[in-house]
Amino acid sequence: MVAIYARQSIDKKDSISIESQIAFAKREIFSEECKIYEDSGYSGKNTNRPAFTEMMHDIQTGQIEKVVVYRLDRISRSIVDFADFIDVLENNGISFVSATEKFDTSTPMGRAMLYIIVVFAQLERETIAERVRDNYYARVKKGAWGGGPAAYGFDLVRTTLDGK
Repeated sequence: MVAIYARQSIDKKDSISIESQIAFAKREIFSEECKIYEDSGYSGKNTNRPAFTEMMHDIQTGQIEKVVVYRLDRISRSIVDFADFIDVLENNGISFVSATEKFDTSTPMGRAMLYIIVVFAQLERETIAERVRDNYYARVKKGAWGGGPAAYGFDLVRTTLDGK
């Protein structure tokens, strides 16, 4: 059986929906029998996700022969997690297909290209996290609310600073 895995951190208008990811992946499997694993609302920073865990169990119990995803970063944006995932696939003789990025994981060059892409996915995740941290710091430094609930015993009051 073929596993189709889809993940979406948050539902934003500029991100591809889980339904669209599944549609792309189905084009790769033609009429093969498949099982769909969906994780909605989970980050790619690690693999602690319910559907991903279920898929890994199915892989290790011999139920899956191929894993198809929309893009590599749907699996993980962590180099270590992705390398562990690929090792499990290789140890179980399972092929891996990305619907939008074409790699042949049976060759050394294909595996190398796969890892290079994952390095950039991790870089992107870390850069976004850094930007968000810097933005919160800048807001607090200007006297704006940093976010979250008010501290116990305090109330949030909307005020205007520099016309904003």
